[in-house]
Amino acid sequence: MKLCLMIFSLLFSGYTLAETFVWKVSKSDQFLFLAGTVHVLAKKDLPFPRAFDDAYEQSHTVVLETDMGALEDPQVQVRLMSQLSYQDGRLLSELISPALYADLNQYLAQRGMLPNMFIAMKPAGVMMTMLAVEFQRLGISQAGADSVYYQKTINQGKATLALESIETHLSFIQKMGEGNEEQFLRQTLNDVEKTEAMMSSIVLHWKSGDTSSLEKLVVDDMRLNYPNMYQSLLVERNKRWLPQIEQMLLTDEVEFVLVGAAHVIGADGLLKSLVELGYKVEQQ
Repeated sequence: MKLCLMIFSLLFSGYTLAETFVWKVSKSDQFLFLAGTVHVLAKKDLPFPRAFDDAYEQSHTVVLETDMGALEDPQVQVRLMSQLSYQDGRLLSELISPALYADLNQYLAQRGMLPNMFIAMKPAGVMMTMLAVEFQRLGISQAGADSVYYQKTINQGKATLALESIETHLSFIQKMGEGNEEQFLRQTLNDVEKTEAMMSSIVLHWKSGDTSSLEKLVVDDMRLNYPNMYQSLLVERNKRWLPQIEQMLLTDEVEFVLVGAAHVIGADGLLKSLVELGYKVEQQ
């Protein structure tokens, strides 16, 4: 699960506020489209803003965070589930305080789930399970733009690329909260009741192209409350992706790059880095 979009100051004086989370990035005659996505949506959040279809139709290649086909492979899903649990005999109850573990069990009871379900899970597994439960309860089950446009490329024979391998992608996911279990899970537990309001606000700002509000809501919150995850999931990955995006801008082909919205905005976001490198950035 692409969590990073749930837990995402940049000066936007160089950008024109428009209506979508799609930007045209260019230098000379070469350009590509960079879009920030929300990875999972409610039915009421559809359809996507028209700028997403326009960018897709003008592009030769769709570029995603990772190989979506591999991510949907049942064997990869099994491997991820294995990586989200301790395989060395450790138990979550031994790594966090008794009070926090009791609160996690109370959450399970409130949701009608078995006690001690989290006993062998890593913090990332606990967080992802809780988000999955909340999304199901709230009817947030529609595929985000990355999944939708990936399927379009398969149906229409358009080329796809990935910014990172599936192995790298899974590694980032399963390490969330490692070494900081108590604070990470306490913050997760505190945030879970806010899921509905948080998702409504995220989608509202995303659909209207309100970068400033989404930055405050997601990126600033993640930087303050999940600083380790902010570095590993956003900052480090953005640094790995930026040279690849620059290489794309050396060709005449047009790429449509789809990444989680939190990667695009903020002081460490891709937009700010591209502007600093001399690229023209236009919100669509």
